[in-house]
Amino acid sequence: MSASIDDLYQKLLESGFSEEELERQVQSKAKEFGGFMSKQGILFIIAKENGIYLQSSDNNEQSYKEIEEEIDYDDFTIDISEVKEGMTNIVLLGKIIKVFRTRDFARKDGSTGAVFSFLLADSTKTVKIVLWDDHAKAAKTEFFRVNELIRLIGGYSKAGKSENLEVHLGRKGKLVLSPKDLSQRAKDKLESVNIDQTHEKSYKTVPRESLKEFILQNKFVSSVKGQVKIEYFKELELKSGDKSFLLALLLDIESFVIRVKIWGMEAIECLKLVSEGDCVSITNLTVKENSYTSEKELVFTKNSTLKIL
Repeated sequence: MSASIDDLYQKLLESGFSEEELERQVQSKAKEFGGFMSKQGILFIIAKENGIYLQSSDNNEQSYKEIEEEIDYDDFTIDISEVKEGMTNIVLLGKIIKVFRTRDFARKDGSTGAVFSFLLADSTKTVKIVLWDDHAKAAKTEFFRVNELIRLIGGYSKAGKSENLEVHLGRKGKLVLSPKDLSQRAKDKLESVNIDQTHEKSYKTVPRESLKEFILQNKFVSSVKGQVKIEYFKELELKSGDKSFLLALLLDIESFVIRVKIWGMEAIECLKLVSEGDCVSITNLTVKENSYTSEKELVFTKNSTLKIL
């Protein structure tokens, strides 16, 4: 990230933003990302959304992508005990406590696939991690061994053959061996993880609980599935005089009902898509408290998607 914040700020001002409008957008984005995106990353997002490409001699395509995706993974990391069935975009940090053999298998189309798994433990639980194909082959290294610290980014959870929860690494996910950017708090937590039978046995009892507790205790939800009911759709007039739209859905997740709010043109697009009683999958939501009712609500972000199941 060679381009400085001052340089990025100046280029946006030169493109037509007023200082007041730019500050307003920066503050709005900071709230949207819950503090997980740096100001430098926020400025790049604002530029991209407004069709402004901040390319320069010291800022190539790869660095642009890295800044856009910059996340403080310590803040997004969850404890293994918090993993519930059906979650996506999972970030875990733990210690490898057991490694299983890589298994090759033949697919119906005649190609050969590979699967590799290991047990990952933190101070709360142990879970089986499953890698497929290129990820499985990449794990065949002398550095991938018991007692090694590892960060998993971009996993998804599902029930295995024995009905225990497993975390599979998605195709776009990655593993970071011996991560260098750990906070002291994270290091201290992992110090308590011992390679013993207690942790190995504990992975058999990872609970498949309701998502309710997880949603109510966090600021960001990567994925939820449930049945929707359309609560209301409104056309609103903002203080600026501009028109906006608000769609409120009631999402029934495992008998737990929570409101989902969708603003702007996304509200119209989702209203066209959903019907009463549809089962849907929604990704990348923030959790906010309604200032009037004190109830927790899920709110669409720029990265949210809604799909009919």
